[in-house]
Formats: sequence, C-alpha cells, structure tokens
Amino acid sequence: MKNTLLFVLIFITQFAFASSKKSVTLSVMTYNLENLFDTEHDLGKNDWTYLPLDFKNSSKEVQAYCSNVSNRYYQRNCFQLDWSEVVLEQKIQNLAKVITNVPGGRGADVIVFEEVENIHALRYLVKNGLKGLGYKYISLIEGPDSRGIDIGVIAKYPILSSKYHEINLRPYSTRTTRGILEVNIKVGKYKVAVFGNHWPSQANPDETRIIVAKTLKNAAKRSRADLVLAMGDFNTSDDDELNGIKKHILPYFYDVESLARRQYKVSAKGTHCFRGNWESLDKIFILKNSLRAKRISIDLATFEIIKRDFMLRDSTWVDRETGDVTTYKNIPYRFNPETGQGYSDHLPVYVELRLR
Repeated sequence: MKNTLLFVLIFITQFAFASSKKSVTLSVMTYNLENLFDTEHDLGKNDWTYLPLDFKNSSKEVQAYCSNVSNRYYQRNCFQLDWSEVVLEQKIQNLAKVITNVPGGRGADVIVFEEVENIHALRYLVKNGLKGLGYKYISLIEGPDSRGIDIGVIAKYPILSSKYHEINLRPYSTRTTRGILEVNIKVGKYKVAVFGNHWPSQANPDETRIIVAKTLKNAAKRSRADLVLAMGDFNTSDDDELNGIKKHILPYFYDVESLARRQYKVSAKGTHCFRGNWESLDKIFILKNSLRAKRISIDLATFEIIKRDFMLRDSTWVDRETGDVTTYKNIPYRFNPETGQGYSDHLPVYVELRLR
C-alpha cells in the first residue's frame, strides 16, 4: 500500500513538470465568500438581514421577521445591519484582493464560490471586482436554501453546460439544503467537469453529509469528462462519527491537500477556524480515473491554502454563559459591514493542473 501511494505521488509530481509545447496549465480555486448578497430582496427567501437599512426600517414584513429571530446576535443584525450599495461594493473589492492574490495576480482559471445569493451578485463580483481578468463565463443555478445562498462558478474557459443535483436530507432533516452544481468546461481538447459543493453545516447530523457524499460520488462516476474535479466547502470534520468523505469520496478521489502535505510544507493549518480549532472544510478533490492513462497531472508544488497577513486578525470570543474571554490569534478576518474591513471566515484553496 505504501509503495502504491509513493508511486502515485511520484507520478503526479514528476509528470507535472514535464514540458510540452501543447500543454495547458489549468489553475483552480474554491472560496467560501461568506454572505455575498446583493441589495435586493429575493421573493421567497429569508434574505432580510442583507438589505439596506432604509428599506428594512420601512418594511413591516422585515420588522415582523426580525422580531421572530430567537438568537439575539442574529436578531440585532436583522434589525440594524445596513447592507447598502456602498457596503456591497466594499465587500466586492475586499474579496477581489484575495481572489487575485495567486500566482500571476489575475485569479485562477476556474473558481467555485460558496455563499453567493444569486446570479446578480455573482455578475456584480465579476464586473466590479474582477473586471478585465478574463472571466467571460459564469454559472449559478438557484437552489432551495432558505436564506438564498447558492454555489457559483466563474471561468476563463467556455462553459459547455450546467446541471443542478438536488439533495433531499430526509429522514435525517426537514431542512432544505444546497445542491451540487455540475459545470462542464472546455479546456483545449479536454472536457473538464467541475462539481461545486456546499454541504450541510456541522449543525446538521452526520447522516445529512453522507447523503450529499453519495450524490456527489454517483454523479461524478457518471461523468464522461476527461477531468473531474469536486471542489467547495464540505463542512466535514475529521472526527465526524459518520464521515462521508472518508467512506464515499476518498476511495474514488484524490484529496489534493493530503497529497501536497506529504511532499511539501503547507503553512496553513486549515481553511476555517472555530474557537481555536483549525480544520480544512474547503477541499479540492480529483477523480482518480482522471489521472489514469491520461496526460493530466497535478502540480502539487502549487497547492496552497491562500493565507496572507492581511486576511488574518486576532479575534476575541466571549462565552455568554460564563463571561470568559478568549483571544484567538491569526484567524480568518471576517467582513465587518460597519467598518468595511475584512473578507471571509474561510480561506481559499488553490492548485494548478497540467493538461497535455
């Protein structure tokens, strides 16, 4: 088993540096943007918190909704947060600074985003934050999430088709959840299938993530693409009693971060920090069959959890029951609408592939 793994690592790494005039370098990224909402209400969605304050103050519907929010922190935001055009523009510019902070400074060729409200918000990001970088193709299919957050994909290569894989969490949950967005992209002579994911959070039973894992596995195995990628926020902890990634994904996919850590130093501890505990919730997986007997490879040396000093800050947490105060050092700098500073509570993940 160890010899087999060593062979795979050598193959992936050495083949990545093979030169060819016909080779194409494809860079990919996944990034949870943490609440990228536009400033308009979407019918049927509970997006009331992320609206301009003038509108919220004058809307009986908003006031009634906010009054019924049980959590005091979220209720305060619902009533008082001013998600104006100015705030949205600042959020966009901040995110763009992160997205372009990769080799070449022009963003990855294909990016999967999580927590985007709708196609309008995604287009706003491309037009106002990423203008001139070549993102001619975008995809977002509305899902049933109650707040309205979705998965979006932008690409510098033509998107051939998009498909939405719905998820039913019953009998383990009655909540609606984000589906899986499948986007097929033409890269040179290759067809690349990208599956965008945003699995149920840790507030949901492990069984709900098992359901999504099975859906992803089956959809990926049916793909006819030359290269199959699964990227996004998988919301899976290593200590999940029922770990859908270990049981249903890793037998068929390579975990790029895991392979990279075996050969190179990856400075970031993970992509998300909760009360001092770092975990890699955000992943890039590659279907193993994509690399077998094909001239496609992963350049593991390029793998990176994008972590720059400006994206981090110290954060203080107060236990509401005991009053104890804890300071966490250098964790992702969340966007603060009141100050216009910060980015997201997740760090993005980036890697390059060679297609020959």
